[in-house]
Amino acid sequence: MAAAVPQSNRWLFGPVPDILIGCGVAYMAFFTALVFAGPQLRAVLPLGLLPLVSVFFGTPHYGATLLRVYEQRSERRAYAFFTVWMSLVVAAFFVGGLYSAVLGSLLLSLYLTWSPWHYTGQNYGVALLFLRRRGVEITPQTKRFIYASFVLSYFLTFLAIHGAAYSGDYAPIDYNGSIYRFLRFGIPTPWWGYAFGVFGVAYVACIALAARDLLRRAKVADLVPTALVMATQVLWFSLPPLGRELGLLSSVDPFRPDNASFLFIWVAAGHAAQYLWITAYYAGERSPGARVGYYAKCVFAGSAIWSIPAILYVSSGLAGSRIGGLATGEDAGVLVAAMVNIHHFMIDGAIWKLRDGRVARVLIRREARDVSTSVLVAPQRRWLAPILLGVGALWTFSTIASLIERDRVLGPALARGDVATAEASLGRLAWIKRDAPADYNRVAQMAAQHDNADAALRVLDRGIERHGRAATWQSKGAYLEKIGKRDEALAALEAGLRTHPEDPDLLYAAGRLQLQLGNVETALAMLEHAKAVAPGDKRIDLTLERAREKRAAEAPAPSGA
Repeated sequence: MAAAVPQSNRWLFGPVPDILIGCGVAYMAFFTALVFAGPQLRAVLPLGLLPLVSVFFGTPHYGATLLRVYEQRSERRAYAFFTVWMSLVVAAFFVGGLYSAVLGSLLLSLYLTWSPWHYTGQNYGVALLFLRRRGVEITPQTKRFIYASFVLSYFLTFLAIHGAAYSGDYAPIDYNGSIYRFLRFGIPTPWWGYAFGVFGVAYVACIALAARDLLRRAKVADLVPTALVMATQVLWFSLPPLGRELGLLSSVDPFRPDNASFLFIWVAAGHAAQYLWITAYYAGERSPGARVGYYAKCVFAGSAIWSIPAILYVSSGLAGSRIGGLATGEDAGVLVAAMVNIHHFMIDGAIWKLRDGRVARVLIRREARDVSTSVLVAPQRRWLAPILLGVGALWTFSTIASLIERDRVLGPALARGDVATAEASLGRLAWIKRDAPADYNRVAQMAAQHDNADAALRVLDRGIERHGRAATWQSKGAYLEKIGKRDEALAALEAGLRTHPEDPDLLYAAGRLQLQLGNVETALAMLEHAKAVAPGDKRIDLTLERAREKRAAEAPAPSGA
């Protein structure tokens, strides 16, 4: 048995924060509440809570990694292969993904497949950390059993999302409306079933064998934190696929298919909180005020890596255009998410290794901590860091302001049909550059439902002026046609085609209107163009067939007939 460890060094911040955040008990409590009162709990949560969870947990956990490797010159040099060269590779793939739906789909698939492994690796490290800080002897065999249990847990999730029979009820891995798709391996059902059974049995066996070895060498109290971390891993990645395949959890609220996205967001929040817990400790034991400052820097740095690609994308003029015939806009947001996460996973895997002497001295050493040896010394002054953090700060404040505006003003205005308030809210969102094309369509649709044609058209025109998206031009054309102004509707669609000449929906709508107005040849040209752009669209095929029939019917009879 290893020597006893001083009680003060058994925890990072103390038993309460370590158990709640590091061990995942706070997530367990939330999960339990969902099991017994899921609908009631979701009903009382504010609409803007989930985005705010992302701002205050998800965003800073990305920023903590950036500060760890980019703030100090020594760290940048130590990990230069990842911080410079591999980062440039990721950026190049992001640009390539804007031009290629296949490449973008590969990036999305890599991100979503790697994500549970990233979470799993962190849980494994935290489980070992608690054992080592308590002086528990970990033999090579025991360590292999612990490691294998986490790997097998991930394999169960991998099989769940890459099986040919995947039903989409484990996690939100499809992005509806995007040109990018999650590329599944499609493991055949018989082989998938065999692998699932083998991995499931091996997973349980490894946990049992690790527990047997540890109980021989340590007190039960010393094993509780690690056991809680392993239980968190079960809730995040082992129980959902096992329960689904065994048919045991279909009626349990957190695992119902329609609640998958909601649960997945809270799993991500639990992971991010755990990450901030350990990185804040590594940053150095500081005063409460200094820790608040460190957290703020994490928020701003995380916001910067999310916002700067979006700002560059919009300022380049690509946001309202088409690249290589592929629609962009929201699609670029999918790619930004993939790029930021892949970069985070890559850097994180390189810097957080307990066998690294610098990391081990801070996270698992047994002696009392010397504040004078804080890992993060004062950073060297450079002009770039303040600019990047400043951009991140502005983005953070605008994000919070937009979430409050949507939750407290725009959403309620739409619910009660208050057109004037909704328009004013859109104006404020536009002022802070956080309005979206869909917002204008929603407000215009509400105005149309209340027979306020002037407001509906005014909002759509404002949306076109702000974003110029093809969908907004199409909405304007559809509404004008609905109120009987077909000539104006056609003019709106043709105006949209001048900036989006390859949009199949605009081509189809304009071609259909041309056919109704009797312009058969023009209609045929537009519909054939639409078919070339979107060959599988049944609407286009049927309308094109009608146009050909009409042209044949109107053709003059042969002179010799």
